[in-house]
Amino acid sequence: MGFSMKQKQALSIIPHITGALSITGSLSILYDILSDRKRKLQRPYYRILLGMSIFDALTSFWVGLSTWPIPRGTPGVYAAAGTTATCTAQGFFIQLMVMSPLYNLMLSIYYFLVGKHHLTDEEIATRYEKFMHVCALAVGFGFAILGLPLTLYNNANLWCWIAAYPPECEDNSGEHGDVPCERGHDSWLYRWIIFYIPVWIVIVVVTIIMYLLFCAVRNDEKKIVDLQLEHRNQRTSETISNSSNIPNDSLGFENERTSGKVDKSVLAFRQRDRLERSNRLFQQAKFYLAVFYATWVFVTINRLIQLISGGSSFAMMLLHSFFGPSQGFFNFLVYRHGSIA
Repeated sequence: MGFSMKQKQALSIIPHITGALSITGSLSILYDILSDRKRKLQRPYYRILLGMSIFDALTSFWVGLSTWPIPRGTPGVYAAAGTTATCTAQGFFIQLMVMSPLYNLMLSIYYFLVGKHHLTDEEIATRYEKFMHVCALAVGFGFAILGLPLTLYNNANLWCWIAAYPPECEDNSGEHGDVPCERGHDSWLYRWIIFYIPVWIVIVVVTIIMYLLFCAVRNDEKKIVDLQLEHRNQRTSETISNSSNIPNDSLGFENERTSGKVDKSVLAFRQRDRLERSNRLFQQAKFYLAVFYATWVFVTINRLIQLISGGSSFAMMLLHSFFGPSQGFFNFLVYRHGSIA
């Protein structure tokens, strides 16, 4: 990598810390959900968070091992103490990190279905939830298993993941070296096909969903304003009618029901209650989206720099090693920030 020994030590040590924080955050979410499982596991929201936190905890553990599983004696790697088998195992489980964006997508879909279409938990569970879980698991495990027969999991500098071996056979931009690859042929291409392209497709889709949810919340706010205006107009009309000696019972509930009129104050109250729930959904969804961006933007930029230049930037590697393993911890902060009703 061309880094100094102190830089290599920093890149090796940071994932131990951030990985431990992420495991702690993910396990805290799991404990909170499972300690009240009779109530919380009745809702798709908590079941989705349960799945996301399980995979966050699992992948954070392997990322937190950092360079330890890399085969002992690997040149230029600080604290490498493993074998090819341990490296392959770490690479497999780190590849499962693609599950985290997929579960973020599921969470965004849940927010969208509740916040915009106002579906109940029962409707979401019946129509959509099982399909979402099956798709996420099939894609995540399918991509991870694909790397095993292709021998893709090798030393990737920060930890074991998709990389060529020996490193001199192919750089991060796909340029072939002077020696043939023994493992991980075309690893630079597989990194994008089975990881970064799916991740960024999810990021784009989640961003669109959040925008549509934002528009739905704003539209609900407009409806409330319109209903409140109609209610004021209705009250004004009633006052004028009363001053004209029109009997009160002609303006009462029974007359409204029989004449097909609707009490605007009741509608406004119901709409306001729905808006408050949508706002809570949107606010929490924003924080999850911010965590999603923070986790994956620096990781992807780092890999783009490697793809374009064939080399690595220490600053981007540092950000990658800090934010990449931290999603479980940041998700816990959002989870504790406030729950939806």
